[in-house]
Amino acid sequence: MATSIKNDLTKKYSKETIAIHWISLLLILALIPIGFIMADTEIGEKKILLYRVHIILGIIVFILTLFRVWFFFKNQRPPKLETGSNFHNKLVIWIEYSFYWILILLSTSGISTVILGGLGEAIKSGDYNLLPKTLDVPPLVAHGFLAQILIALLLLHIAGVIMHYIKTKENTLNRIMPK
Repeated sequence: MATSIKNDLTKKYSKETIAIHWISLLLILALIPIGFIMADTEIGEKKILLYRVHIILGIIVFILTLFRVWFFFKNQRPPKLETGSNFHNKLVIWIEYSFYWILILLSTSGISTVILGGLGEAIKSGDYNLLPKTLDVPPLVAHGFLAQILIALLLLHIAGVIMHYIKTKENTLNRIMPK
């Protein structure tokens, strides 16, 4: 017999956490396609522009993630959601924490790619002739792999919100929506 789950959805995350959550989401939704387009773009003006935009947005997400981690420990959080399954409860927490780690690792692998790939001067000057003909550095491989994990986590997170709503009729977005 299924137990009825009723979470207190009136308890919200802090205003800072809510703002960072939604701003980060929008930036990540821009970063993902820019990254894929950038990877398939020939060296030229467009590639330099894509690099610049991707790097700027990526650094903003990195800084926001560091602030979000700080707010995670500084501010009181709503109680963890109960799903009716111990495994699912742990999966929810694992996915939440994985976002922080993946975003930090993605950012550091991106910064490492710029440094080890010798992209800095080209991006700073806007001269695409300074871009290396091939970019074959280990952090770039890690960056691509981590981006795929981020996409998977994002899809799992969205699916989890939808599944929780279907199963319990609880709109968990209430906890992370601005007032």
